[in-house]
Amino acid sequence: MDFSLPRSFEVLRRTPATLQSMLGDLSDPWLTGNEGPGTWSPWEVVAHLTHVEATDWVDRTMLFLARDPAGLFRPVDREAGFSRFQGWPVSRILDRFTSLRAGNLETVNTLVQAEALGLTAVHPALGTVTLGQLLATWTVHDLNHLGQIVKAMAKQYGEAVGAWRRFLPILEAP
Repeated sequence: MDFSLPRSFEVLRRTPATLQSMLGDLSDPWLTGNEGPGTWSPWEVVAHLTHVEATDWVDRTMLFLARDPAGLFRPVDREAGFSRFQGWPVSRILDRFTSLRAGNLETVNTLVQAEALGLTAVHPALGTVTLGQLLATWTVHDLNHLGQIVKAMAKQYGEAVGAWRRFLPILEAP
């Protein structure tokens, strides 16, 4: 499928409600369990999503719109949300995420026209990238983290399912 900003917005607009429905009133064991060392819990994923929503997607979009092809992205601290939102219940973080996302979608919808999708900037690790690629990545980033949350939650019952485990490939996925 070719990139389409309206199709991306279909996903991006739904992510806050999806997260709210999945996580909004769950008990801490569901929210703090992870897949093991070096993996994130659902709470950490929501904190990450909220942090990058505040600091990354629109800021980077603006870099492209400045029309400086040598514009260089600043690095993202992927775990900064863990300390930024420490002590916050997931419901409060989700409220913040929902508000930020609504504002960001409005900003991008207002500022980005189809002809801007080919604008370039420089990513420190990836080299030259386009605005269209960034916005497609925003969409897939959401989907990736939704999958990450589902896997972390499923693996909390990895042993409890007993012999049915062989029918549940999510429990074997790395």
